[in-house]
Amino acid sequence: MKPTFIHRLINSPFEDPSLFVRILWERRALLFDIGCIDRLEARELQKITDVFVTHTHIDHFIGFDTLLRALPRRKIPLRVYGPSNVADCVEGKLRGYTWNLIKEYPLKIEVFSVKENTIITSSFHAENCFKRIDNSIIHFDGTLLRESLFTVKAIPLDHQIPCLAFSLEEEFHININKTALTEMGLPVGPWLSELKKALRECKSGDTEFMISHKRYTLDELRHVSVITKGQKVSYVTDVSINDENIKKVIELVRNSDTLYCEAYFLEKDRERAIERFHLTAKTAGMIARDAGVKNLVVMHFSPKYKDQSDTPENEALREFKHSTF
Repeated sequence: MKPTFIHRLINSPFEDPSLFVRILWERRALLFDIGCIDRLEARELQKITDVFVTHTHIDHFIGFDTLLRALPRRKIPLRVYGPSNVADCVEGKLRGYTWNLIKEYPLKIEVFSVKENTIITSSFHAENCFKRIDNSIIHFDGTLLRESLFTVKAIPLDHQIPCLAFSLEEEFHININKTALTEMGLPVGPWLSELKKALRECKSGDTEFMISHKRYTLDELRHVSVITKGQKVSYVTDVSINDENIKKVIELVRNSDTLYCEAYFLEKDRERAIERFHLTAKTAGMIARDAGVKNLVVMHFSPKYKDQSDTPENEALREFKHSTF
């Protein structure tokens, strides 16, 4: 089974945290945090349609300029989601440049700022020299983005400042039964993507598809698909180590196929972690274990551990694999 989400960290655990998620079968990608992203190729940058920012400390937001420079000629908007100050920070970035020659470019940046139980929407369009326009205020119920293919949810956490954590979840996964295709004499082609889209959107059974000059209904084609549990990928970083945060994170990431989680300090430096509003590696491992996560990837390590034999990864995985029974 080919997964829908192909995901990887852009940098090493001792560098800026940023998660790149390519959506298979679509010319599209998502980005969670936007620290230094210089390792991404131009073709990868141009696929990014949505950026999810935990908070706007420099190591989580400095890459905005790199992405901005790659996108002016793109017609597909860039959507940016983040905590309550994210529109102010986008505006500050854009005001740092002169835009007198940008009006004919198509780029539109749409920003969604989460503040308590609301989302404030703002627009920055090249045709207006990226002048800020605040639009509507909508209700926030925990879901930031819902599409037929996937849903992105967020929870507000404390890092001394507001900080978000995210989960990306596919409601269900659709595989194609190649034996059934062969038995019907049907070719592989773009129509399969249309079929999957129709199934996700619960189209009526009489929806028609033209395949090799012959018409088929959705009901006639339904058996060539095999529906299984969808993927879930979660991303958590820069979280104060307190009971309320940990409880909320466990619920958000529960049953994730992969959890990307910060492990900034070792447990021996727990007091320092509390002072700096970060998780320890042991806590990251505990969260993943208690949430029933299948795979834990830890990131965002303090540079103080670069030359130590016991790494945050080792500590987190020991706790993750330790049974409480």
